[in-house]
Amino acid sequence: MDSITSLSGRFAWAAARVFDGERTLVDHAVLVQDGVISAVLPQHSLPEGVPLRREPDCTLLPGLIDTHVHFMRWQGPLFLAHGVTTVRDVGNDLEWILARRGEWEANLWPRLLCVGPLLDGPGPVHAVVSRGCADAAAALAAVRETAAAGVDGIKLYVGLHREWLPAMVREGQAAGHKVSMHCSGSGVLVAGSAGIDEFFHLDGILADVWPMHPAGWLSAWGRPEFARTLDRQRDVADAIGALGMTATPTLAYWDSQWRIRTADHLGSAAMRHVPTAIIEAQGRQAADPVAAALWQRALRAAQDFVGLLVARGVPLLAGSDVPCGAVPAGLSLWRELSLLVEAGLSPTQALRAATAAAAAFLGQPRLGRLRPGAVADMVLVRGNPMERIPERPDVVAVIRHGTAHRPGCLLAAAAAATATVDNEPWGLQLALHRAASAAAGTR
Repeated sequence: MDSITSLSGRFAWAAARVFDGERTLVDHAVLVQDGVISAVLPQHSLPEGVPLRREPDCTLLPGLIDTHVHFMRWQGPLFLAHGVTTVRDVGNDLEWILARRGEWEANLWPRLLCVGPLLDGPGPVHAVVSRGCADAAAALAAVRETAAAGVDGIKLYVGLHREWLPAMVREGQAAGHKVSMHCSGSGVLVAGSAGIDEFFHLDGILADVWPMHPAGWLSAWGRPEFARTLDRQRDVADAIGALGMTATPTLAYWDSQWRIRTADHLGSAAMRHVPTAIIEAQGRQAADPVAAALWQRALRAAQDFVGLLVARGVPLLAGSDVPCGAVPAGLSLWRELSLLVEAGLSPTQALRAATAAAAAFLGQPRLGRLRPGAVADMVLVRGNPMERIPERPDVVAVIRHGTAHRPGCLLAAAAAATATVDNEPWGLQLALHRAASAAAGTR
């Protein structure tokens, strides 16, 4: 069968390998009925007469889940083209993202989960996509009202007072949500002690392991003195494990920061899919070999710390932080998976972080797995990613809720999806940051 568009209703996909989200099955097929998986079985056991597409040199995977995204319309077709069929937006204008979540299926986008705005303290860092809280009462009201709006989780941000955190966490969890946090000055351990379920970017670790560090953000991990904190890093990793926290390290963002400081980065093939407005706001940096080397060392240090978390059994999720760092959507998640492997996960463990483990944390049992009753979200790639994660996968087809799409058509759609970038919440937010940086440079 040559046409993937002819597959509808009841059909089957077969491949040399099927990764079901937990394990690899050889010479199996996935039987789909009306957008839902009805069986995963050996190819020779398929019922007669079922339309079948067989890909003998390929691997069939659950549709991937990017757990850390700030969604913009241009990203949708790119995510799908690279096999990402679900994304979790972790900070956006509440009304805007709820509207986009309601229309994902009518567009060439992955399905959308969202947490609403960043719940921040007074004077929020990202004013367009945040809800600032002046005091403890306002903070509790922000959690309560955001949960009531019908979001899929709660995200707390860096400006919240540490004394507010326990009550905010209790409020979010009482509403049935996981509560995640971008920690910073107060540290990850304060957040964990308050009951936070998940922390992002490894931000906050610096406050825990090197509280008197020189000025600087994540790049401070690349300073030679950071190596002296190794014993403290081990202690903090032990504490994170004991607190039962989940980590979403977004190593792809760390990786982007040395790449955007190299002379040839913007000329790479992948960057042609990133809108010019995003590049101007996030990716156009003067070539700076010294800063690039600092960020490369910071990335390696972050990966070493992730290795400490892996050794202690801390759950990890795969998220890429698009559009931050001007990382190409979709490819960003494959890069994240390869960086997690470099940090100590096996390829299979990394794939679980973007499939079964991600779905379980997000409370989405019908996603991230190939099993009866699951939504038929799948990606077919050439080769065997369970042996080596490709940074640029050769995607043969993407199946979203039972409908198959060709990557080439999705990439063409992505090229036409950039017209609204400047007027979307994150486009406006990045423009504000760009203007503020320019003003600071003139002073």
